Amino acid sequence: MTDISNPIVQQLTEAWLSELQATLDEAGHILVVTHANPDGDAIGSMLGLTLGLRSLGHRVTPCCKDGVPKAFAFAAGAADVVKVPDMAAVDTVCIVDCGSKYMTRLHEAHPEILTGEAHRRVNIDHHPSNDDFGDVNLVVTEAASASQIIYHVLRGLGATITPEIATALLMGIYTDTGAFMHQNTQPHVLADAAALVRRGGAVRQIAQHIFHTRPFRTLKLWGQVLTDLHVTEEGAAIVGVHRSEYESLGAQRSDLGGVIDYVNSLPEAKYSVVLSEDEKGNVKGSLRTRRDDVDVKALAEQFGGGGHVKAAGFTIPRGRLKKSVSWQIITEEEAVE
Repeated sequence: MTDISNPIVQQLTEAWLSELQATLDEAGHILVVTHANPDGDAIGSMLGLTLGLRSLGHRVTPCCKDGVPKAFAFAAGAADVVKVPDMAAVDTVCIVDCGSKYMTRLHEAHPEILTGEAHRRVNIDHHPSNDDFGDVNLVVTEAASASQIIYHVLRGLGATITPEIATALLMGIYTDTGAFMHQNTQPHVLADAAALVRRGGAVRQIAQHIFHTRPFRTLKLWGQVLTDLHVTEEGAAIVGVHRSEYESLGAQRSDLGGVIDYVNSLPEAKYSVVLSEDEKGNVKGSLRTRRDDVDVKALAEQFGGGGHVKAAGFTIPRGRLKKSVSWQIITEEEAVE
């Protein structure tokens, strides 16, 4: 039975599905791409859509500039993900879980992903910052994750939701709801998650790989993060991590994944911020809040980022972290001075 109270069902009209179907029917080779520095929803929605479209007979290549993090590599189809797309072989691009068209970080080397008439673009997302940049757009801000939207899209296209597809999509929902603990865990989200479990979604496997498996280096890094954490007079729980700090532990920046939610558990904090230098000379910021009177998306937008009211992020190109009384982001030129 279809739940008409589900906001995705309300927006997933027959007219939209017909437009998508027409686009897919004309497609020779489809590229499914998600944002750089991917989280569980990015990987889950990308792989779920890839597997679903392949089951319908389409030629599909999944793509993510930074590849698949180890925590999500157990999902079916992860080994097929490419970091560099062959745009000459592609005529249709499906962009998933990208609140901005530039979040794929592929536009500089491959501007044709976003512009030109040679490629038709399908944009499926749940971020309020999304401005309908595709030729075919489905942006449902009430959805907990892009993976939840993909589930209904595949059903609308008549795809069979296999256990492999169900696991990928459930992974996206599971991570973007913080294991069903975030405020975005609404009844329709739980109903869709339950439907995916009934179709073979391996929830225990997901929990084991993502939340219950922490390498020694990760725990050491988290310990360092918690040691340096401080709460400002304004109530912000904030910490910065230099590249040298995680590399000295044999860790990578990806090992910081999840620590922001741990920091955000502080009851006295209005919101939480984790700043980190990445391997490419940028500074990444992750923001979270549990409070209804704080909008971290608005904070992230001040630095060119975006996201959701309670979970957001930003990137400062060619940035460095400098610690004084508090953490500051400076340019390379300022660092030399």
